[in-house]
Amino acid sequence: MVPTFVITLREVVEASLIVGIIAAFLVKEGRKDALRQMWIGVTIAVVLCAGVGVALDLVGEELPQQKQEGLETIIGLIAVAMITYMIVWMTRHSRGIKAELEGGAASALATGSALALVGMAFLAVLREGFETSVFLLAAFQDARNTTAAGAGAVLGVICALLIGLALYRGGVRINLSRFFRITGLVLVFVAAGLLATAAHTAHGAGWLSSFQTQAVDLSWLVHPGTVTESLLTGMLGLRRSMSVAEVALYLGFAIPVGLYVMWPRRAKVSRAVPVSMLLGLLGLFVAGCGGGEESSKPGARTLSFKITDAGCAPHDAKVEAGPVDFHAESESTTVTEIELLEGEAILGEKENLTEGLSGGFSLNLEEGEYTLRCNGGSEEDGTLTVSGGARRKGSSAAEAAVAGYRGYLEKNADGLVAATRPFAAAVTAGDVAKAKALYPATRVSYERIEPVAGSFGDLDPRIDARENDVSASEFRGLHRLEKALWKEGTTEGMAPVARELVTDVEDLAGRVRTVNLQAVQIANGANELLNEVSATKITGEEERYSHIDLVDFKANVEGSEVAFEDVKPLMNGADGKLAKEIEADFAAVYASLEPYERGDGFVSYVTLTKDDTRKLAQGIDRLAEQLSRLPALIGQAEPA
Repeated sequence: MVPTFVITLREVVEASLIVGIIAAFLVKEGRKDALRQMWIGVTIAVVLCAGVGVALDLVGEELPQQKQEGLETIIGLIAVAMITYMIVWMTRHSRGIKAELEGGAASALATGSALALVGMAFLAVLREGFETSVFLLAAFQDARNTTAAGAGAVLGVICALLIGLALYRGGVRINLSRFFRITGLVLVFVAAGLLATAAHTAHGAGWLSSFQTQAVDLSWLVHPGTVTESLLTGMLGLRRSMSVAEVALYLGFAIPVGLYVMWPRRAKVSRAVPVSMLLGLLGLFVAGCGGGEESSKPGARTLSFKITDAGCAPHDAKVEAGPVDFHAESESTTVTEIELLEGEAILGEKENLTEGLSGGFSLNLEEGEYTLRCNGGSEEDGTLTVSGGARRKGSSAAEAAVAGYRGYLEKNADGLVAATRPFAAAVTAGDVAKAKALYPATRVSYERIEPVAGSFGDLDPRIDARENDVSASEFRGLHRLEKALWKEGTTEGMAPVARELVTDVEDLAGRVRTVNLQAVQIANGANELLNEVSATKITGEEERYSHIDLVDFKANVEGSEVAFEDVKPLMNGADGKLAKEIEADFAAVYASLEPYERGDGFVSYVTLTKDDTRKLAQGIDRLAEQLSRLPALIGQAEPA
């Protein structure tokens, strides 16, 4: 709320000051015709600026997640540049701004050019309004509570208009130099926060991959959902966890520009100070772009791949047995997934790697040959040869984690079978209403164990493929029946699909009892479940006909939490803080879902607003960022 309030207050005061002085001169000269023209020009400028903001927001909504992150980065950097220019210019001219404007207006009227004053008002409002649109869009993208941010913007406009009216009528005198100096200092921290956020979104866009290790841990101070978080994050731009890049950019901006604003006016400050600072920040930002990620755990070997339209590059690879970090960077518009398989079982995978995005997973590999697959490439299958070690028994703690998680897998696989049988029976009987009522229970059991269920490459598409994931002749399973129930409104011809579904889920229940698991795989799975939420549940793609996406959302989070709890004892003692942060983030995600719960289910996903989905996505993103550190820590606990 505070950032948007200060932004609109400053910008609208500046515009009001210019318009008010021009209006006063026109009234004084009796030029009511020009006064009407001026207000028409001001109105047109406001509409144009609002249109710019709406257009930028709509463009961002239509882009894929990675490109949205890129657009948010660009908007954030433009906003920071504009704010910096505004701070510097106003710091140098605030003392004489009123006199300068009055002099310019008098000169224009002296030459008989009222249109020049109308044009001056139009351009002033257009400039300030465009800046405000960009600032506010960046601030809203960074806001935890967009409702509060909107209230701050409205309040800022109201206060600024009142100040402008008072100045126009001459009923108030304010020290403009002091006003712009104080608000300028607040904006320094707003801009620093936007710059740190730009570093965060640039990493999500795949543009900034260096300097991503954690620099500060403010979880003891910034608690999710509290007033403290709103003030510290909303006003100062401080987050619970900040990377080296974010801290460096924040301090590199806030310290020199803050000193520039508060420096005594009697002391001369060169224009080179802010210019040098901005060039230094740009150099730091560019230096981090395209850099590689360092191995996240001691002793781990890193395998790096490029994902191309042909497949994985290199196509074949070799590595010694033990902990291995897989890092992939996509250069393809069609291939978006890298997997490592042992036989037909997927040991590790990273999905949704659209062009320019990078990511990976960690595994503890034993000697043998594995299939390296970049799904959809013209030469999608390569070979990873692992040498130098025999099969070794894991630690007792790792074995306990695997045993605990296997029990959860078996329970939910059995639950899936138990839920699917009556659902399939209702479909076969043609009872559409009953089948609709039973469908959500099948989704819950499957979504909780999706990473392991999906590791059986032949079963997953038969049970859970969406319509556009497979050819029309292969579209079957839960989502084929979902389409029949909600879109077609009939189960005619669906009995064979229902019977095949029961067979497939029974096959799945048998396989999970013998699947080979590692503790690090469980840690990977905890993060994969949240990636599923970001990729398909937040977008509404998963349940496109029934719109029960929030049911799947919660089931994914529940499965992720169980996986985390099972491997948590393997985390190093020094990471107790991380464990507590993750637990708090899980609690925050569950709390964010509560407003949409209705009995045993949820509201239809189509009833959610953009603000609703943004809040849900922010909670998932925070949690996923923390859980992404888990596989590296767990890998250290398993013997190489």
